[in-house]
Amino acid sequence: MFLAFKEITHEKRHFALITAMITLVGILAFFLTALAVGLLAAMTQGIQKLDSDYVLLSEASNQSIQASLIPEDAAKQIEAEDVARLGLGVLTLKRGDERTTTTILAMDPKDFTAPQLVEGKMYGAEGEVVADDSLKQDGYKLGDTVQTSQRDEPFKIVGFTTDRTYAAAPIVYMTIPDWQSTGPQYRGFVSAITTKGEVSASQLEDYKLTSQTLSDFYTELPGVSEQNLTFMLMVIALIIVSAVILGIFIYVLTLQKRRIFGVMKTQGISNWMIGWSVIWQTAILSILGSVLAVVIVIALQAVIPPQVPITIPWLLFGLMGAIMVGFSLLGALFSVRSATKVDPLIALK
Repeated sequence: MFLAFKEITHEKRHFALITAMITLVGILAFFLTALAVGLLAAMTQGIQKLDSDYVLLSEASNQSIQASLIPEDAAKQIEAEDVARLGLGVLTLKRGDERTTTTILAMDPKDFTAPQLVEGKMYGAEGEVVADDSLKQDGYKLGDTVQTSQRDEPFKIVGFTTDRTYAAAPIVYMTIPDWQSTGPQYRGFVSAITTKGEVSASQLEDYKLTSQTLSDFYTELPGVSEQNLTFMLMVIALIIVSAVILGIFIYVLTLQKRRIFGVMKTQGISNWMIGWSVIWQTAILSILGSVLAVVIVIALQAVIPPQVPITIPWLLFGLMGAIMVGFSLLGALFSVRSATKVDPLIALK
């Protein structure tokens, strides 16, 4: 490690350039990952926080909650450890010429799926709603009475929850009767049933329902898996490119130092020590570059507008950093092989 530090401090510009390259690639990789996780949360976090084990949809819906309509009388017959009925729809809030699209998630306010409040009270009476606090960015506040495109009667915001979005739109919670009043197609129906504990196969067959685990349900929402796959492939490509470039940089520097390695060998410094100096250099540079990249991404999160959904996944960042360092060390092994094969007599000619 001493040799590695000594050379880094001696060749500051060379190693600063390598670190800058790793940092830039790392910024791109970590930022895309934070954006992918943020987009996934914006698409699904309202569903993820239902605290359920299973989601039941109608057989005819082809596993799409938007197309699912279950007769309300049938939904009331479902038995499990705990059962909640849901209604899903679109609610367009009107304020002058401005329109804000939100997602309705209707449920009984006493069900286990009800949102946790950060302000105000729980809805219950006709026309009362609890909204995601991201609506505050559009000027909505507690106690506001809002008109909508879906019905003539207004809604009143009586409470706010947080981090509750679906399909990147803020969720508005209300009772099932209020949701049914937003469209004639909903009357007498619910969109889905969520349960704690399994529902028997006979019930699913009798009421023509399908069952999915909650995690399977939200990962199979339209566009979610495709989005995740796209970002994952981009991040993997960036990590590999970063490792390859770092490996090439270290290899070129190793070739430039053949005479130095020759002198070191004539002074009795072993191949083992020379090899470890190359490994330590690579480890120091890749770790430093990765840490700087994470710090810059965190700083970017603070200045980017809240409309851009960025979430810092610390565990995933740690794993990505370890992979970047690991791939870089793998690339450095070629440099170690080149350094240890230097013939001091030939190198000094």
